[in-house]
Amino acid sequence: MPTPLVRAVWATALILGAAMRLSGQEKPANSTPIDLPEFNVVAERELPPPETWHYARVAGQEVLSSASPRRTKQLAQDLTDLLHALELSSTRLLPANPAPLRIVITGGTEQFNSLAPRALESGTEDPETALLGRPEQPVLVINAAAQALDFDRDGQDAAEPDSEDAAMPSVRRANATRNLQLGYLRAWLAQPRPPLPPWLTEGVAQVLAWARVTETSVTLGQVEDPNQKGSKDGQDREPGRVIKGDVRHIPTHFRDSLSDRLDFNAALAHSALFPLEELFAGELRKFSGTENAAQLLRWKKQCHAFVHWGLFGDYGRNSAAFFTFTRRLRHEPLTEKLFQECFGMNYAAGTQALRVHVEMTRAKVQGVKANKGEKLPSAPAVEVRPATLLEIARLKAHAYAAGGQLDRAREELILAYRRGERSPDLVAELGHVERALGRQDRAAHYLALAVRAKTTRPHAYLALAQLRLEERLAQPQAKNGQLSYEQLLGVLEPLLLARTQAPRAPEIYTLFAEAWSRTAATPTPDHLGLIDEGVQLFPGDAALREARARLGQTTTPP
Repeated sequence: MPTPLVRAVWATALILGAAMRLSGQEKPANSTPIDLPEFNVVAERELPPPETWHYARVAGQEVLSSASPRRTKQLAQDLTDLLHALELSSTRLLPANPAPLRIVITGGTEQFNSLAPRALESGTEDPETALLGRPEQPVLVINAAAQALDFDRDGQDAAEPDSEDAAMPSVRRANATRNLQLGYLRAWLAQPRPPLPPWLTEGVAQVLAWARVTETSVTLGQVEDPNQKGSKDGQDREPGRVIKGDVRHIPTHFRDSLSDRLDFNAALAHSALFPLEELFAGELRKFSGTENAAQLLRWKKQCHAFVHWGLFGDYGRNSAAFFTFTRRLRHEPLTEKLFQECFGMNYAAGTQALRVHVEMTRAKVQGVKANKGEKLPSAPAVEVRPATLLEIARLKAHAYAAGGQLDRAREELILAYRRGERSPDLVAELGHVERALGRQDRAAHYLALAVRAKTTRPHAYLALAQLRLEERLAQPQAKNGQLSYEQLLGVLEPLLLARTQAPRAPEIYTLFAEAWSRTAATPTPDHLGLIDEGVQLFPGDAALREARARLGQTTTPP
């Protein structure tokens, strides 16, 4: 009978051999079709007509769009141009290493409401933009037919009516582009932990989205003079008279200037400001509903104004205090005392300083400028093509799942299967959704099929290992509730396969260490070395370091 040591050597060689085979020419290829006969029962039902979707990539992120190819390209290129310009400007306002962001652009309101119904109350920024899911796995849904919000016509929405894509008004195009840019930046800024305050996320996103970009320069902090002839709103303005802390106003031109299309100083020219304690306490979700659309827009414009005042206002004299203020907010609650310690004024004086900044913006702009006679490097061109069945199903399912509509996510994947999509990646996504629905046995079955067929979806390998670990811990074969080495084998195999994919995730190494810590056998040096590899790749991951520490001394030098 083989000894435990012999079994350990044999199992290690088996698992490492499988991983080494996949490290060369046999990496996951998503090439083996998978048939799931349990869906044949519903195959006789009439299929709905297929939707037309297009696919693109922006800064490495996936974009799925039901707008026309021309409209999709314009939106995606505008976002690419802004992100490229911000990279050229070397701004320090964005966190490093953003998580992958999936973008879904809908060609109309009906599709938008299907993917992101407002009843979910998921913190959407406005009726045309929805940021769904966790910060580490966000999905941004944008309505390409977005309407600009203007409250300068008796308080009514002055957006233009729906129109054909080819003749879409320039205002509508610009507004959808701004929504996409702001949504992307908000998603990026929502990722740091602990999270940034809502007013800071919104204000920084607005500052970056309103960057002035030309062939020769990128400028942050520049705003138009609302009193100058030829300004964006097509009229001259003078500072309005307002009552501080009150939404009542006495407009010089007998109408509010509040508009999505204007810089903050022009938009707030005839609008009262929120007191700072209300600005800082506000959250986007508190302004949901059409009855609060003006309040939400006013809040966003004032967030822009405050962050602009802190970064660029008074010719840059506030920036040191502003950065001190935001750094201390990472560890201290926001109070009037903290504000006064940083800026040397209380909330009332701060609101008054902000009113002066709105009426007489004196900014020290920042950015980059090309040498005389030269141009800045161009942004990469965006390519748009028809989306495949798999891309449509996968990205729509992610959007549904991120918004809590798991049944609709499952239906979307099954619909693609019924249309003939048989790739392992589709089955992997189906297993992921089944697991979220609590159907663990079915999820394990689908994930095992996908892994065996070499899916390219990294989460499938990790999820299968997690399910197997949970299943084996429920029926441990070693003493004291520990796993036997034979039980460990099925857990480690998908993790080693996941390690051959890029990008690698720290969760792979954390689960590898966790599985070993729940096993009666002693970890082999080769496997300890693999876990140490993860620690070196992800030195800031606390969960991985803790899991590694439970296994004893490292096998590699620090």
